[in-house]
Amino acid sequence: THTPSMMMRLAKIAGMIGTAAAFAPRRMATRGAGALRMLSEGDSVPMDGEFMVLKDGPTGLSYSDVFKGKKVVLFGVPGAMTPTCSEAQLPGYIKAIDDMKAKGVDTVACVSVNDPFVMSKWAEASDSGDILMLGDGGAEFVNAADIGFDTGGFGGVRCTRMSMLVDDGKVVKLNLEDGGSFTEGPEAGSSAEYMLTQL
Repeated sequence: THTPSMMMRLAKIAGMIGTAAAFAPRRMATRGAGALRMLSEGDSVPMDGEFMVLKDGPTGLSYSDVFKGKKVVLFGVPGAMTPTCSEAQLPGYIKAIDDMKAKGVDTVACVSVNDPFVMSKWAEASDSGDILMLGDGGAEFVNAADIGFDTGGFGGVRCTRMSMLVDDGKVVKLNLEDGGSFTEGPEAGSSAEYMLTQL
């Protein structure tokens, strides 16, 4: 049974993930002998692993199949179906995908620490069109890139709200928000509007 104080904490986290309110992410746990290094511009994205998509059932899609030899706009959300992700960030990319492809982008993709069934239902509900919806259910990509934050008992590790431009596996532009916060419009942040200024 959750105590009143725990319930208040969970409600606060839920509100911060679901709205534009900022909160400081906890540092991620270390692996092996040392801490993971956060992805930076000029780095290569992780290539050894798989996202999950729904295609005649749950199907693995390798990181290399997504990124190798392609120009990719990848944006990350703290959670599928959550208010800010569904009402602000994702719709911006749905609206901007044609303009992005006109500027030479091959793929516009969304990644979230959710399973492929949830990502598929979110795509249907939002009419996301040609946006590639990538499930990272075990947070393998998020952990490998060190772009996650820990929500504790609310939902574990989530992807920091972000966007990046990746050209043949190399990060050209990287825009990280503060945890689950969201900067709307053309100001520096993870919005589609800002990414369009970077292409």
